[in-house]
Amino acid sequence: MKKRTREVIFLIFFIGFLIAAPIVVLYTAGYRYNFGTGQIVQTGVLSLSSTPKNAVVSLDGNPTRASTPILLKNILPGNHRVRVEKAGYSAWEKNLAVESRSTTFADDIVLFLETDPSLLRETSLTTTRFHSETGRAAYARTEGQWTEIWTYDPKTTEETLVNRISTDSNARVELDWPRADSSVLSIRTVAGGKTTVAYVDANTGNALDSLPDSDVDLSVLTDRVAVSRRDEGTASNVILAYVPLGSYELKPSPDGIVMLEDAVRRRVVLVRADGGDQPILLNANASFWEWEPNGKRLLYSDGFDLHVYDASTHTDTTITRLSSAVTGVAWYPAHATVLYAQADAVYAAELDHRDGRNTVRLVTGTNLGIMHVQDTSLYFFGTLNEKSGLFARVLDR
Repeated sequence: MKKRTREVIFLIFFIGFLIAAPIVVLYTAGYRYNFGTGQIVQTGVLSLSSTPKNAVVSLDGNPTRASTPILLKNILPGNHRVRVEKAGYSAWEKNLAVESRSTTFADDIVLFLETDPSLLRETSLTTTRFHSETGRAAYARTEGQWTEIWTYDPKTTEETLVNRISTDSNARVELDWPRADSSVLSIRTVAGGKTTVAYVDANTGNALDSLPDSDVDLSVLTDRVAVSRRDEGTASNVILAYVPLGSYELKPSPDGIVMLEDAVRRRVVLVRADGGDQPILLNANASFWEWEPNGKRLLYSDGFDLHVYDASTHTDTTITRLSSAVTGVAWYPAHATVLYAQADAVYAAELDHRDGRNTVRLVTGTNLGIMHVQDTSLYFFGTLNEKSGLFARVLDR
């Protein structure tokens, strides 16, 4: 080979190296050419995780041949359509914005098992109540002049007859769980303008004279109600807050918070347990509510709006506004997902507001409302296929 030829070949390779080396370095550093903008941009990352795991991921309509949990690297900046799906489950789809040199997270994607509810106990729907912590259900069965109060434990599947009371046809029976544990059940009977309240041991059915004393007192004044706490050291009451006049009852709540419910006016008030300059955390209309398990977020609805109040950040977020009345609410434990019922359906809505909140219909029926999620099962009262009672719907295997 002639010297001139060798010099030309060497020059070609040298020029090629000078061109290729920066390209390789830029490519390795995550830079890509964006044909849409005609610019070289640095890419971003998508972090995706789902319940259940091993769900297939598609990006902008193209399968990635990967499953969750996954890190999708070298994604061009901009909005991307992400779809996560698994056989036998509802799919999840959303537009997510990816930025240069940053990671976009969607680490709590929930897919719901596609299955039909099963009937656990057939019963009338006149009076029902779930315990928000244990999921224990209480319900009344009325036959003639007698009303039987039953409980059902979803963990043990045990049904227990708690009480049997004589009532007339015009009487209304209301049940409640006034304690943080499910050991006590209150039975309120309203008949002829007269209201009576009885407390029973939910495990034995034995009558209780009253609830155990609370260190919080409510004192009705001329134009307001004083909320106070007894100071054991001084044997006196310390005023925590003054709230508007109402028929309040103390309700179980997270540490550091005193919760009052006015069931007549359908209102809840949250008060700081240590009082302070601004003791009232929340004063809102609430027909239905439930505390997040092991958390300080309150899910509540005034009947048409769905809210989440976070006591740790003192923020109140509207999740959705509905044209049909809300008949029940519940948390999906360990996930940023809430459930709400309307008379004809139960829905799950994610709290992630990016590109709107994904909503999945879980149950279709009638008379739907009171519900609770225990582990990965939804328990609810309603009417399905002309049968009324307590149902269970598995959300995940």
